[in-house]
Amino acid sequence: MIEKSDEEKALSERAQRYRERGELAKALVEFKRLAEINPEDLEVQVHIGDMLRKVGREPESLVRYKYVLSEYVKKGLFIQAIALGKLILKLDPEDEETIQVLKDLSSQRENLLVRNGVHETSAPLLFADFSEEEFEQVLARIKSVQVNTGSLICKEGEKGDSIFVISQGKIGIYKYTIKEKKEVLLNVLEGGDIFGEFSFFSRQRRSASAKALTDCTLLEITREDFDEVQKVYPNIADVLLTLYKKRVVDTILALSPPFNVLSPQDRRRLVERFSGQLMDPNTVVIREGSLPRFLYLIKSGRAEVFVEKEGTEIIVGHLAAGDIFGEISLLLGRNHSASVRTVTRTELLMATKEDVEKILGAYAQIKEQLKKYSRERLEEAHERVLVSREEEKEWV
Repeated sequence: MIEKSDEEKALSERAQRYRERGELAKALVEFKRLAEINPEDLEVQVHIGDMLRKVGREPESLVRYKYVLSEYVKKGLFIQAIALGKLILKLDPEDEETIQVLKDLSSQRENLLVRNGVHETSAPLLFADFSEEEFEQVLARIKSVQVNTGSLICKEGEKGDSIFVISQGKIGIYKYTIKEKKEVLLNVLEGGDIFGEFSFFSRQRRSASAKALTDCTLLEITREDFDEVQKVYPNIADVLLTLYKKRVVDTILALSPPFNVLSPQDRRRLVERFSGQLMDPNTVVIREGSLPRFLYLIKSGRAEVFVEKEGTEIIVGHLAAGDIFGEISLLLGRNHSASVRTVTRTELLMATKEDVEKILGAYAQIKEQLKKYSRERLEEAHERVLVSREEEKEWV
C-alpha cells in the first residue's frame, strides 16, 4: 500500500469532515484536489462520482463511475467491478455499455479471479464455482448497497437472510457480552471479505452485529434470490454447500476440540469429506449403545441428547446449528453413551468413521484430549440425570 503524503491526508480528512456535515459541494472540491495529486486513486474517483450524484449532477457522476468501472476491469478488481456496475445500472437501467461489461465479467471471471490473487477465504469463492449461466442469474439479482460510516448493517439476534460482500470500506463485527454488558469488537473486515454467511446458511438468527466503520459499498445477496435461481439451476445448492464447508465448517473445526489441533491442510481435507443429509423432526440419529459410524455437524435445525434410565428418557443436552456430535465415541472406539434425536427438521453434515480416522490417525495427542473431554461430558450428563431424578421425586 502506497503511503499518502501529508497534503493528501489533510485533504482527505477535510473532505470527510465536509461530507459528514452534509457540505457536499465543499467535499467535492476537496476530493477533486485529491484526484489531481493522485489520479490513480480509484477510491477517490468513486467519491467524486458519489458527490456529483448527491449534488444533482448525475450525468457527470455516471461518466466518472464508468471510467472507474473500466479501470476496475483492467486491474482485475472483480468484486469492485460488480458493485459499481450494479450501482450504474440502478441509476441508468438502460446503459448498454455497462450491461455488456457485466456480461463480459462472466466469461472473464476465471482470469480476473486469478489475476486478483484469490485466496481460500476471499469473497470471489462465492462466484468461482458457478457455471456461466448460473453466474449470470445470480449477478442479475445481486444488489449494490452503499452505507455511511456508523450505519448498522446486521443486528445480533435478528433474522439472517442475506450474505454481504465488501467491495470497499471497513466493517466492524461486534458481539454483546453479558460479562462486560457492552458490545465488543471481534473483527474488522475489508474489501473482498464476506459476512453474514453463518446465519444465512444455518437459517439461525444473527450471532453478531455488523457496523460500517467507514463509508462502504457492499454487495447483498438474499436467500430469496438464491432460492429463485436454485429453482432453475438446482446445482447452485452444491456450490453453496461447498462455500458453507469452506467458510463455516472449517471455522467450527478450528475452534472445536479435538479438531483444533489439526493443521489447516488436514482440516480442509476433513471438511471436504462432509456430505449433507436432511432429517425429519423426531428422527433418532444416534441410538445409545450403538457402534459409531459417522461424525455429525448440524448445519441447520435443533436436536436433543437423551439417555434411558429404568425405562424413562432423560434429556441431558441440546444441540443447534454449528454443534458437532458423535466424535468422542467414534475416535475412542466406544459405543455411543447417549442417543441424539432431531427436534425440528434438521440438516446434518456427516463424515464417515473411516474418513475421520484416516485424517486424525496421525495426531497422537487427540486421544488423550478426547479421554479428558469424554470424562467431562459423562460427568455433566450424570449430574443432569441425578437432577432430573430429584426433580421427579419432588413433583411426586
